[in-house]
This record gives sequence, C-alpha cells and structure tokens, in this order.
Amino acid sequence: MKAVVVDRCGETVWRDVPDLPEMHAPGPYQALVRVTAFSICNSTDKHLRDCRLMGATAEQCPFLLGHESVGEVIEVGPECRYLKRGDQILRPGATAEGYGCWWGGFADYGTVSDRRAYEEDGSPAIGLTVRLGHQVCPPEIAPGAAVMLITLKEVLSYLDRIGVGEGDRLLVTGHGPVGLAAAYLGRRILGCSNVVVGGRRPEAEAQILDFGADAWVDIRDEDWSAKAAELLGGPADGVYDTTGQPHLVEAALGILANDGTMGPYAARPTDAEGDMPADPRVIDAATDEGLSHDRIIQAVLDHTIDPSKFISHVLKPEQITEGFDLLDRREAIKVVTESGQVR
Repeated sequence: MKAVVVDRCGETVWRDVPDLPEMHAPGPYQALVRVTAFSICNSTDKHLRDCRLMGATAEQCPFLLGHESVGEVIEVGPECRYLKRGDQILRPGATAEGYGCWWGGFADYGTVSDRRAYEEDGSPAIGLTVRLGHQVCPPEIAPGAAVMLITLKEVLSYLDRIGVGEGDRLLVTGHGPVGLAAAYLGRRILGCSNVVVGGRRPEAEAQILDFGADAWVDIRDEDWSAKAAELLGGPADGVYDTTGQPHLVEAALGILANDGTMGPYAARPTDAEGDMPADPRVIDAATDEGLSHDRIIQAVLDHTIDPSKFISHVLKPEQITEGFDLLDRREAIKVVTESGQVR
C-alpha cells in the first residue's frame, strides 16, 4: 500500500510501504478501512514532520504520519458488533513493518476499533486506538467534509470543558483552523454573545469575521488585551488559546473574569521557549470527540454548520509536499487530500 512517509525531518513523500497485517485478517475488535480522505493538522502534523513534537527525532525516521482521516469499512473482526462493512468512519490509522508511526492515517488503508464492543467485553487494553475511539458518520456527508469533523469535534469538546456557553464573552487567540473553529462553533452552536479573535495578520480579518467573530485585534499591539476587553464589552468568560505563547496567555489572563477559564489548546513543540503562566483559571482541558460527536453530526445535517467552509485546498495524495508548503506559507486554512479510492 502507499502512505505518507517522513523520510527525513522536514520532508514528506507519498510512496509504497509494506501492507498492513490486518489486510489479511483484522483483529477481533478491529475493522479494516479503505481511506477515502485525510487532512493535514496545521500544528501537530507540521511539528511532527519537523521532528519537533511528541518525541519524534531524526533517528526515528522514516515514520508514518496523520491523525485526521476518514474511510470506508471493508472488513470487520469476529468480535465487532457496532461496526459493519460500508460504514464511513473517522480516524483510521496504519502501521508498516520497519517504520515508526504517529497514527499513520495518511495511507491507502488503516484500521479502527469497535470501542463499544471492546468495553462491553472488558477486553485487555489494546492501546491508543481504543482510547481515541472511532465514530461512524452518515454517508451523506462527503469524505472531504467528513474528515473536517475531527477538528470540529475536538474544538467543541474543548469549549465545553472550559465552560463556554450561551451569552458568554469568548476570546480566541490565534486564527488558524482551530481558532476559526472556536469562533465559528462558539457563535453557531454555543450561542456566545461576543467573540473576539486575536492574531497577527490584518489581511485575515475579513475571513475571521466571516467565521462568526465580532472583531479582530492585533496581538502585536502592546495594549491588545485592553482593546479586546473593550470589544468584548467586559471581561472574557472564556479564553481559547491556540498560540501556546506564554506572553500572550499572560496578557489574556489580565482580561479573564475571576471565575472565567482559559484552555491552552496549542501543541507546543519540544523547543518552545518559556513556561506557561501558573494560574488556577488555566486548566488542562483535554478533548473528547465522543462527547461532541452527535451534536456536531446533527449540526451538519440541519445546516447549522458547514464543515466544507474550512477546506481551502483539495489535493491528491502524491501532492502531500505541496499541501505542507501551502500551510508553511500560510496560504491555506485546511488542506484535504482525497484518495483515488473515493467512490
């Protein structure tokens, strides 16, 4: 099969790798999936490609990449009860003999697990695959849009964890796809009364407003947080930080309500400088896609949200380097790759 391989730090290529063992016989609680689309995570995948995150090093190359993927179930193991052939399912991942693996979702084929059956049977732990979970999404959502649900589910579950809700004032720092999703979902699903987004690129202001924010502030300005508070109409009830930069977090804490909460979402690379501020209002708000899956699906089906709004480029798998280049140049929101196996 083919997969995206990081041969050397900073380099990606779509090429042949050994087939999955599960292509011949999925494990008891596993299903074999034909991958139909995958999307580059603008932060995690870029940092992993550059060997700057989660222990990835030059010595561990070559390795497989990718955690944002979707595909069609084509075979199920004997203990699978809640997955069936033909299901469209999120987060398939692959391994290959002789390769390291950071999820491996950028491949022709992958596997998923029937988490519900696994838990009901009290089976022995079988790793990260089970803990992540894999959710089925309706076939009427096209693969390219379906893969975007991963980001939207993560963001909504994170907003829930930091307690953002109807009528709240939300400050978002950073306006990559996660920041845009926080503004979009804060407005369209959670009913925030005011949403302000801080960033460094004035040319992105129109885009930010189009995603539901009330205003944009330039975080390069010395008094940006005071301006944000003015635009919010008072202290922020919640702050969703996607920058991972301690000085910006410190400034945002200055306008966060005493009973407010900040969630530091950013994946900080291993060579990031400075420590994040110690403040009881800063919480480690992990995501849980399972808790937000049904709400996101329903919001898509009733046209409250449109996941395709985030897709700026659709490429072929062999164009993976071009996709990373677009993100490096900040010329894309989300790059989605649709496999030649899409039906």
